[in-house]
Amino acid sequence: MTDRKLARHVTVAGKTYGPGDDVPAEIAEQIRNPKAWIPTDEDAADPYEGKTGGTAAGHKLAGTVTVAGKSYGPRDFVPDEVAAQIRNPKAWAGGKVPPASKPAAEAAAEPEHEPEPGADTEGKAPRKATTVPRRA
Repeated sequence: MTDRKLARHVTVAGKTYGPGDDVPAEIAEQIRNPKAWIPTDEDAADPYEGKTGGTAAGHKLAGTVTVAGKSYGPRDFVPDEVAAQIRNPKAWAGGKVPPASKPAAEAAAEPEHEPEPGADTEGKAPRKATTVPRRA
């Protein structure tokens, strides 16, 4: 007999076992669906702990995410460039978005366009675009 208890009815080799039944160990080995069992403290541990995957900094995905046509899951290595694009906290284990990598943060700090060559921009405040209509 196994120490685990079934959460729902399962049929194995033509015999049905339910939540109140004692399941023989050889039958329990054949029941591979985790939803069939009542969770134990051992099940509550991180299933990906000790496994490779995530970012170089150690941040792991909580589920599968698709970026630019390529899918990444909890066990996959996620390059920093891709991780910087995944901004939804629900996508990350622990519910926190990892900080952007240094190259991505530096790229965000750069201006959107370069000033024209020969333009004197030193010491001048940037101009703001206005949307005020001109009078005729």
